[in-house]
Amino acid sequence: MQDVIHLLPDHIANQIAAGEVVQRPSSVVKELMENALDAGATCIELIMKDAGKALIQVIDNGCGMSAQDARMAFERHATSKIKEPGDLFNIRTMGFRGEAMASIAAVSQVNLRTRLQDAELGTEIQIEGSTIKQVEPCMTVAGSNISVKNLFYNVPARRNFLKSNPVETRHILNEFTRVALANPNLNFRLEHNGNQVYDLFPTHLEQRIVNLFGKFLHGNLIHIKEETPYISIRGYLGKPETARRKRGDQYFFVNNRFIKSGYLNHSVTSAFSQLIPDDTFPFYCIFFEIDPSHIDINIHPTKTEIKFDDERTIYQLLHSVIRKGLGDYHKTPVEMEDQGFIDLLNQTEIPSNDEKTIGGMQLTQPQSKPSVNPNSVSWGDLYPSSGYSQREESRLSKGSNLLFPGLDDPNPQEESSSLPFFEEKGELPTSSITQLGGRYLLHQREDGLVVIDQCHAHQRILYERFLKASLHAALPSQQLLFPRTLHFSPIDFSFLREIEEDIKLLGFDLSEFGSNTFILHGIPALLKGSKAELFFEDIIAEVREAGEATQVGSKVQEALAKAIARKTAMPTGKKLNPQEMIYTVETLFQCEQPGISPSGKPTFYRLELKELEQFFQG
Repeated sequence: MQDVIHLLPDHIANQIAAGEVVQRPSSVVKELMENALDAGATCIELIMKDAGKALIQVIDNGCGMSAQDARMAFERHATSKIKEPGDLFNIRTMGFRGEAMASIAAVSQVNLRTRLQDAELGTEIQIEGSTIKQVEPCMTVAGSNISVKNLFYNVPARRNFLKSNPVETRHILNEFTRVALANPNLNFRLEHNGNQVYDLFPTHLEQRIVNLFGKFLHGNLIHIKEETPYISIRGYLGKPETARRKRGDQYFFVNNRFIKSGYLNHSVTSAFSQLIPDDTFPFYCIFFEIDPSHIDINIHPTKTEIKFDDERTIYQLLHSVIRKGLGDYHKTPVEMEDQGFIDLLNQTEIPSNDEKTIGGMQLTQPQSKPSVNPNSVSWGDLYPSSGYSQREESRLSKGSNLLFPGLDDPNPQEESSSLPFFEEKGELPTSSITQLGGRYLLHQREDGLVVIDQCHAHQRILYERFLKASLHAALPSQQLLFPRTLHFSPIDFSFLREIEEDIKLLGFDLSEFGSNTFILHGIPALLKGSKAELFFEDIIAEVREAGEATQVGSKVQEALAKAIARKTAMPTGKKLNPQEMIYTVETLFQCEQPGISPSGKPTFYRLELKELEQFFQG
């Protein structure tokens, strides 16, 4: 039998490696900016065109490279950071694997101009798809200037999987933000399609946070700091009143490297419990300094995940430090167990890799909150559902009663009597429904009791109405007497541009006005009295939660309908009259999915008579 195993050619091996390292334009931005940091640059400029698909250029004033190093930089596993196995446990630089430059060159057209600080001439290298086209001396400034053009030009299938320009731009802005946050003492510039997005001068961390995320954080940051023999923690928390319904403004850095950790995030959010609403997220930017021998950063191609040798200790310490910071802000004493843990850790020797306790204390994992399975709610045997009528759609398009659109009809019972829900008994008697605690509607039936959460039910009703209406035609808009100027961070601005047309379908009349700014001329008629700025926060949160917006607008429309339903639904505690209670019950069971709210929470609970009998009979 003929031998069938052979070595892959270098250019194919590089393209395979690029599949892990270079997933999108932002991956290139991350690698090039981190290389500039490792080169000791104090000024880093990022220039991009067409969301990085046409051009990604990084210019730095770092140490530069010799001609030999410039060529070696594009070889696989070529690195200046690792010389022996022990170096893997003492890594303090950003890049070390030696795969990035080779992977980038395999799927793009690269031009590098670099010069050592004390050299007269530099080196220029041109590479296309791993093939070196040209190497020659050149006149250039000290440092490095690298351009990556036409990303994935030779892998069209990969290029076709890239998202829209606003989506890819947002990912690049995220990477830029992380690097700029970790290095507030450096100068960073960002230019996109000839427009300057950022020009960040060297400053302290607090000011860098304000420059990146907006003035709303000015004066609203809580400083935290704690040092122990094992690890030190420092950074800033947003005050509870700055919490928003937007994920993504949460940052962890370990030895100045950005990481993601759901486990440590739970430590932070649990420390904020009872201080912020359940559906909001606090801002935080937290830095950990730890001996590299206690972590392993070589577990993920993008190096955004890190393994700690004692993660439970860090979890508990972080929770205690944040509780202490929040206690100082509220002028209340920190809990004794939190301060006791900090004191104990300061007196304890650095734990070895196999020690998982501190001072004899057993640290436990956080308990995850049980999730509600909407599919477990059985409602089909209660009331058959029916679709929307043309009459209901016309009510919404005319901007009828916000809480109870059906009550604007002069003959509301005319339609009610035709619902399958009432076919057995005719009109729903008001005596069968009562309100409990300003939150629940109790509907008595022959076979038991149905308890309805009026807020969740109303969200479901509005969600399906808005979704159906927006898919057919734009909702009516109410023009503002004085147009509002809305300022956003570059990331949020890019995100809103991406879904601008979908937002207009909801009845928002807005237009771009300069850098990171929209002018709001009109709002949906249904949002009378609501704060448009807060509504845009909900839009951003809902769409991000639904996943990346793509060219297919269904997810966007669903998320927008969810946002407006949450914003306009009746508040908990609203007292309803009998007609409003009847309308809520009958309309809920017309919905396609009456059992769950748009957020996945149950809308009602069915208590059968036989359950009561079993309870009292034991």
